[in-house]
Order: sequence, then structure tokens, then C-alpha cells
Amino acid sequence: MLGALDVHRDLLQRSVPHEVVRVRGAVAADADDLPRALDVPTTSCLAVRCYVTDVGFTATLVHAGVVPDPTAVLDAVGARTLRAATADEVNLATDYAAGLVSPVGLPPAVHLLADAVLDPRTVVYCPVGEGGVALGIRVGDLLVAVSARVTPLSSLPLPSQEPRPWSGRERVIDLETPAPRPGPPRP
Repeated sequence: MLGALDVHRDLLQRSVPHEVVRVRGAVAADADDLPRALDVPTTSCLAVRCYVTDVGFTATLVHAGVVPDPTAVLDAVGARTLRAATADEVNLATDYAAGLVSPVGLPPAVHLLADAVLDPRTVVYCPVGEGGVALGIRVGDLLVAVSARVTPLSSLPLPSQEPRPWSGRERVIDLETPAPRPGPPRP
């Protein structure tokens, strides 16, 4: 499995300014824990959401706590079906621990999409494949380093609202049958 050292080396080889930071307490299961562990707003952290489509494995880069619009993901990769990847599929396709996938070092076969709401001038934190550490990097540097395709994937909630948490449930969406909109946030 890939981890913080692999991410650090990859970015060093590309001469990309970044830092690997320790977080208070371990980020155990997923990137949505980063804002709490770092004591920063959710808009200061990124998460990679992984999907299986009929055109291949797709990863999306969004703010922590935000789930991309499935239709936007389908349109961006030209797919007809989409479902959330299982933990085993994520581990196999990315070589990262599911929930802590880093956008750095993904295999070329993985389609990487970045949400257009990400501000290239801001510094954000994202997972590095293991708990207890995070990558601090400017969004613009990250997007260039990982060759992400920038496209509208979601809209951020109003400032007074918290982003919807990632449910982790598998869904299959078929464009021929209208899919229901995501439900309310979980408690």
C-alpha cells in the first residue's frame, strides 16, 4: 500500500512545494475526519471519492464532506453507469487504503476529476494513504502535479451549512432510468 513517504517522494521528484503534517489523533477511516483532526474548516480539506463506471475506475477530488453529483461524474467521463467503489476495489485500483486515498500517485488508468469549485490559490490538506498524517499543498500545484481534469462536480453548501457526509453506500446509476437525488444528510 502507498503512504505518506510515497506521496512525499512523488512530489519532490516533480519539485512541487508541499508539506506532510502530523494530525492530532489518528485519522482512522476516511478523509472526512481531516477537518476535525486538523481543527480547520471542511473547505480546507479534500477527499477522493472513488467510483466504478462502465468506462473504468474514476476518482473525484472534492472538499471533505462533499459528495459529487453522480450525473456530473457520468457526464465528465462519458459513462452510462456509476456506482461507489467498494473498499476492496479502491484498495486494488489505487494501492491506497480506502477512505484515505491520496490524489497523488494514482495509476494512469484511474480517471481523476477535480471539482471546479476548488480555488487554485488556497492551501488545502488531503490524505496520504495512512492515518495520522496529511498532505498540505496549494490546490493549483496539486492539480498540475496530478493532471486532474477540472470540471463542475458539486456545489458547496451555503456557509451556514455543513457539507453532506460521504455515505459510503454503493449506488448504481443508469442514465436511461432517472436516479433519485441523494437523501438528507445522515445524523
